[in-house]
Amino acid sequence: MNEQDIPIDITVRKLLDWLISRRICNRDWPDKIDKIRTKIREALQDMPEHPDMRELLVSSHLNYFTCLKIVELLKETEKDTKNFFGSYGSQRMKDWKNIISDYETENVYLAEVAQSIIQNVAYEIPGLKKHNQKLESTQAECIKKQDNARKRVIELDQEYKKQCQQLGIEGVKIKSEIIALAKDLPDQYEEIATEAKGLQAAVQLYQDFVQANLDEGVEIKVLENLKFLIEHGDVTTYEWKYGEKPVSIEHPFLEWQDDDKEESNEIDFGDDGGDIDFGDDIDFGDTDAAETAEGGEIDFGEGEIDFGDSGAEIDFGEGGDGEVLELDDVDTSAIIVEEGGIQGGIARDQDALSLLDNRRTRVIIIDELEELAGFLTQRLVEASSDSIKFDMVSSSHTQDSNTLRRLLDGVEGIASRLTELKMQQLQTLRDSPAYTDRLVDTFKQKLRLKEKVLSSIEDLKQKVQETEEERGKGAEQIKVLQDRVKSWREEVEQDISKRYKGRKVTISGA
Repeated sequence: MNEQDIPIDITVRKLLDWLISRRICNRDWPDKIDKIRTKIREALQDMPEHPDMRELLVSSHLNYFTCLKIVELLKETEKDTKNFFGSYGSQRMKDWKNIISDYETENVYLAEVAQSIIQNVAYEIPGLKKHNQKLESTQAECIKKQDNARKRVIELDQEYKKQCQQLGIEGVKIKSEIIALAKDLPDQYEEIATEAKGLQAAVQLYQDFVQANLDEGVEIKVLENLKFLIEHGDVTTYEWKYGEKPVSIEHPFLEWQDDDKEESNEIDFGDDGGDIDFGDDIDFGDTDAAETAEGGEIDFGEGEIDFGDSGAEIDFGEGGDGEVLELDDVDTSAIIVEEGGIQGGIARDQDALSLLDNRRTRVIIIDELEELAGFLTQRLVEASSDSIKFDMVSSSHTQDSNTLRRLLDGVEGIASRLTELKMQQLQTLRDSPAYTDRLVDTFKQKLRLKEKVLSSIEDLKQKVQETEEERGKGAEQIKVLQDRVKSWREEVEQDISKRYKGRKVTISGA
């Protein structure tokens, strides 16, 4: 095999070491490169105006091969300075030819290009690729977060609608709607009290059962408060407490601050063009003495006031012929003694509230409903079971399971209406109007969270767009570096091949 047929294979990372070890380049090449760079900076201060020259300087990395291209362009721009012997009188041409000469001395240009190839192949291009991979991962993560955020928005919408449905509002003007519900709560209490009249049979069954299990002659009352509600309805606490209707009711003042209402901030000065009517008949007491003499004086009368100092005394019938008046003989049945406070027939404060509107009495009635529901549940189990062990006691007041189920459903229906979440929140509103702001804030918190999530979606969209643009720029930069390295590699391969009699040279790993 001929020597020319043996290829030369050089690993890109070992290219500079290979050139130095073959004595093509010297180890002190960096010092010479610094001096050449200084000359290049000075030469760039005086460059001709030419489109190709401007494009070359902007788009290329200045090295030996770029200097060769600059000299070729200067041959065109400086052709007027060319003399008969073919040399140029232009200082620009001389400066750049000196730079090329310095590059070729001891093959400094090969060392510089080799170092540039290693730098780009081993560090710059891999670094850009890794950065683009990270951007791609960030972009995929942002897209995933967007999908999760959109799902979260849907969840928040559903939670908000569910919360509104539980309270029975539309959710447009939250505070106004909640206040309206709280104000209508007494009407709902009236409906519940009317429905409670249907529990009479269940209450009577419980009363008969309890009475049947007592000794003869022993009588006990059960569910007295629930019975009172069934018989009298949702009356005032005063009537429940004292057994009589109040003469008058002073309802507690409940004040809700409705921020949703549009309030006018303008003061009405009454600019309707009218004048202020001070009245012509106001007597300011400015009458003169003549008017006073004609009848303006107060007539106190000329007689004296009789204070009854005639010496006469009141006869209490304690002596003489008078008859003693005994209080027991007087009929006082028609006399009504009015006292102050609650006993005076006026329902105030908590006593002015209805049984269901008063938290204390409402809790008592709910407890009795649960007691009644527990009894009916046990009786239903006994009626539905064939085993005698479930029969607590033999009783003549046995009901079939269908009747017991119907009674139990009625009791549980009333109890559930009084204890459902909507009713509890509205009851708390009436007990404490300040709770309104806290309840409204739970609704608005969902809306604020939704707005925050929507804002994050927009931020993620912006980040995805910015990442895509940055990836595009990175890909373009990688392409430029790869093309540049390819061009340098071919130049170096050709240069080395000339030095080794045209043998094929391959720089691998680039």
